[in-house]
Amino acid sequence: MPSSAVQEPHDGNHMSVAMSSLVDHVIALTQHRDRDLLDGALVDALMALLKPQQVTLVGVVSEAGQRYWLPLVQRERGGRLKVLSDPLWVQVQQLQRLEEDPHRQRCLEHLQAVDVAPTTDGGACLAIWPLFDDLRAQGQGVIEIRSSTPLSPASLNVLGRLLSVYRNMQGMLDYSECDALTGLLNRKSFDDAFFKVLRDEPGDESGDAVAPPAGWPERRHVAPAAYWLAMLDVDHFKQVNDVHGHSIGDEVLLLVARLLKTTLRSLDRVFRFGGEEFVVLLRCPDEASALSALERVRANMENYRFPQVGRITVSIGLTQVRRGDSPSVACERADQAVYFAKGHGRNQVRSYEQLIEQGQLQTDDKVGVIELF
Repeated sequence: MPSSAVQEPHDGNHMSVAMSSLVDHVIALTQHRDRDLLDGALVDALMALLKPQQVTLVGVVSEAGQRYWLPLVQRERGGRLKVLSDPLWVQVQQLQRLEEDPHRQRCLEHLQAVDVAPTTDGGACLAIWPLFDDLRAQGQGVIEIRSSTPLSPASLNVLGRLLSVYRNMQGMLDYSECDALTGLLNRKSFDDAFFKVLRDEPGDESGDAVAPPAGWPERRHVAPAAYWLAMLDVDHFKQVNDVHGHSIGDEVLLLVARLLKTTLRSLDRVFRFGGEEFVVLLRCPDEASALSALERVRANMENYRFPQVGRITVSIGLTQVRRGDSPSVACERADQAVYFAKGHGRNQVRSYEQLIEQGQLQTDDKVGVIELF
């Protein structure tokens, strides 16, 4: 039996050791409530149990209607877990397009494993498996395993079982982190996402750095971008419920969520805070780019014809995420911009920072207190 595969048990002792090792890695997978750490635990488990040359987890992101491969984590035999790219700061258009790797693309689109034979004598065998066995709006990707010989039936069995545990854990995270009506991220998951943005923000001119969580590799950043927080409120939504009923109101919220997801990039985080209020964390190089993205959202909402309701508009407030911010402080700034937009005609995007600069909002000496002129 090649060393690259799990050894078939020859007696009860070998079987007990193999089962104990598998159980240990299942326990490691099930103790994580963070998707990044869960990805790393899957790669570590496959490397320890299958002993291949290399294991790589590759995700999928989209921007402007184009999908790209996003290499996330990798481990080589004898090495440590490496983060290949940071989803928070990656330059999407520099990534490999989906169609540029036909083997991965076939695996993802057919949701079936793909084996790639070595192209030269002594080359590595490559097994590509879909991370999920169904089409998901979020979290698509593949796992790649390079080995000196094809994986044995025992190895394939272990791989399938670990992927089942991984998928179950991802499903549990979906259930706890996503809004039941719209499928967007919920308020509960917002704080974690917000602090992750701050934690992973590139250091400022003082050279300060924010340490990654214990046990997670250090990340390298290359993108001089910033994060922006936008709050979006559906205009006159109470009137929709009063006139058309709550079932139609729920349908409007579902369609608003869908328009948000299709208009924004897949790496932008979209949350539903409850009722008709939504929040977006988006990465843009400057305020003009953030305002442009949100203006596309506003225009798409205005131009869409909602069944039985017709025209729906939204008011949006924007602020930059600052070092040292708390979620409540940043949300308060964006909410003040929304309040201003609603008080000045609705159906518009307003920047908190611009309103302060223009003298249309004024801060007093109390933290977080805003006065409207």
